[in-house]
Amino acid sequence: MLKKQLRFLQKHDHWDQAALKIYLKQIQPAFVKQVSVFQRLAESFEQTQQVGSEVYTQMYVGSQLKAKKKLRLVLRQLGAVVDDHGFLQLLGTHEFARNLVPHAVFYTAFRADVWQAYPGKAGLNRDALGQRLHLFRSWIDLQNIRYIRQNYTGSTDFAKLQKYATTAKIPLDLTTSAAFHNRSAQVFRYPQNMKVQISAANTAASSNFNNARMAEFIIDLDTRNFVSEWDAYCFESDGRVDSDPQHYSKKQLYQIANTESFNYGIPKGQQHDLPAKDHTHYYLDVKHPFDPQVRQLATQAFRSPQVVTIGGPYADLIKRLPDLVSWQKIPVSQRNAVYQEYLRFCAKTGSVPGYGGFLEQVSVKYLWVEV
Repeated sequence: MLKKQLRFLQKHDHWDQAALKIYLKQIQPAFVKQVSVFQRLAESFEQTQQVGSEVYTQMYVGSQLKAKKKLRLVLRQLGAVVDDHGFLQLLGTHEFARNLVPHAVFYTAFRADVWQAYPGKAGLNRDALGQRLHLFRSWIDLQNIRYIRQNYTGSTDFAKLQKYATTAKIPLDLTTSAAFHNRSAQVFRYPQNMKVQISAANTAASSNFNNARMAEFIIDLDTRNFVSEWDAYCFESDGRVDSDPQHYSKKQLYQIANTESFNYGIPKGQQHDLPAKDHTHYYLDVKHPFDPQVRQLATQAFRSPQVVTIGGPYADLIKRLPDLVSWQKIPVSQRNAVYQEYLRFCAKTGSVPGYGGFLEQVSVKYLWVEV
């Protein structure tokens, strides 16, 4: 049985000898402790088919394949194929491990290999693999959203996300700009969504990895639920995503346009933990290859506003959790006027403190009147 597994892992799954040695090492305790060897072999092998599982991650991290080959290996195992509409479909024998958390070691290792394989200003635009890696970010987002929704309780998605962060002791970051996630089909009035990234700072155990501001979630400021393309997409009976852009309504295109996006690079935000020359987020995530046709249509219909620092109408309302509470107290009928006052303050001072921070700085007590 073991020989068959090793042959399969090498010939079919394309693991190198270093990864196979790690597989052997992790099943050795079954022989020493005289537990059910066949059961241990079956369970361990099953994990090799689950991307991000404990066994899979150990093999991935320990593999001595070059970075680009490791990245290609993962996509090959998942059956990553770009369809006629430019959408990445996952049609392989492998799947994401159900217990794969947003701050998982696998993601940080995968991220590190992207850095190594795609250094410099060209980023992922260098080749076809880079195109697929860009599109693959959406599937990581789906896994992250499913994990939060299925493993935590709460009245809203944000409540579940907060419970996850507390349980995992992962600090949330709300400081990076959400302008690209507040796209509008009409004249922009005020932000509807906020961005949450984890972890706020690097919490990876290995000095070779960095998980700072890696996973990303977009939260509707009113409902506190996720804004995600995956709440719009329809799955077909064969497991494919219906990627025809003509099959989606304007409401669905809004979700697709303003969706979350896993970060290969590290967004700066207000954490001040990156050197000024670090532009990985811009090169790997912002200046990216082509989106699928459905998202191209969505971002054409819903345009992102220019930020206030270059004369635009956009300034983040939420930089800290108290900002959200302060903003939600304002009646909807008065929010546009209040936001315009906040925007003028940001333009004048050259800072974006968040709405609660704005109130603290100007020492204003508003008495909102329902109309």
